[in-house]
Amino acid sequence: MFESRTFAFQASVFLLFVVGPSCLVVGRSVNREDVDTESLELVHVLFRHGDRTPDRRALYKNDPYYNVTYFPIGNGQLTNAGKRKEYNIGKELRSRYYEFLRDDKFTLDTVDARCTDYNRTKMSLQLVLASLFPPRGNYVWENRLDWQPVPFNYWPVKEDHVLADPLENCPRYNKLFWNYLNSSEGRKLYENYTEVIQYLEHHTGSPMTSKDFADLYFTLTTERENGYDHPEWAKPIYHHIQDLCIKDYNVSTATPELKKFVVGFLVKKIIDDTYTKIKGVDKGTKIYLYSAHEFNVAIFLRYLDVFYSHVPPYGSYVIVEVHNYGGIRGLKFFYQDYTEGKPKRLSIPGCGGQFCKLTTFVRLFEHMFPETENDCFNLDGLF
Repeated sequence: MFESRTFAFQASVFLLFVVGPSCLVVGRSVNREDVDTESLELVHVLFRHGDRTPDRRALYKNDPYYNVTYFPIGNGQLTNAGKRKEYNIGKELRSRYYEFLRDDKFTLDTVDARCTDYNRTKMSLQLVLASLFPPRGNYVWENRLDWQPVPFNYWPVKEDHVLADPLENCPRYNKLFWNYLNSSEGRKLYENYTEVIQYLEHHTGSPMTSKDFADLYFTLTTERENGYDHPEWAKPIYHHIQDLCIKDYNVSTATPELKKFVVGFLVKKIIDDTYTKIKGVDKGTKIYLYSAHEFNVAIFLRYLDVFYSHVPPYGSYVIVEVHNYGGIRGLKFFYQDYTEGKPKRLSIPGCGGQFCKLTTFVRLFEHMFPETENDCFNLDGLF
């Protein structure tokens, strides 16, 4: 297995919603027409957390709302809208995979769930688990509560190479990132934004580089979502701030080696877990869940070369299905960005269509698979 360290154990929170076997998301039905359950062997889902309040660590120096506490929710936490969004993800997945997951076949090994070490992704994962796996049969332990505890795992940021920002825990990636950002190619990405950047630095009171643009965008966005309008200086250039935020996805995945360390660990884990399932040496896992951030969704799409210019919305998710057609294993990819009623089918370049043979996928992407986590600490060849 790609990850072998001891799992931290957490249990889900309680919810008082009733979920039936044919759940419908309000205002949008979720059907199963895209799912070939006879050939389906395994599902991987990566999703963004729900709507939240501003994260205090991302506030800028001159922020007029710097001292707002967002009591009783707090900074950087899910709002009620965010909780509903994540709960609906579980409902969508339950409806989509109801025949595959089968209540009468459910065990705690059916799902392997992990998240980043943030409250909002932990809560989001608990909400998805709550609506995806309501108790049935022997799992009903309280008749008035349609919820059961389902374990999930997370690692501290410094140890999480699968989902955490590698700038925090991967020295090789950190060096590669700043080398690229300071290269002529990297600087060229921002050459048309010189005046905008100077304007932002003047009004925020803070220096601005790639990650700072993203922090500023999400600070302004979440403040407005929670009732605090943009400062007057930000209103005419808000669209530029969004563009600069999206550019960070490009910088973060600009080269094959950057992709290897920023998202390659996740992709390699998905592939390793898939082969474990094929070999029949797994514990009966049917679905892997990854609760993370918009950055994870964006760079995963960038890795697959199917990204389009946007900020993945709250609750957006990517599905990777593993299918077996007569002994030929392959992958199907879907993306839910809520621009349509159901997840979009994705065609991975080089795969020849919407079904990508597993061997073809590995051949296309294995040069961006890291060997081990120790690769992160190898600074050979860097200056």
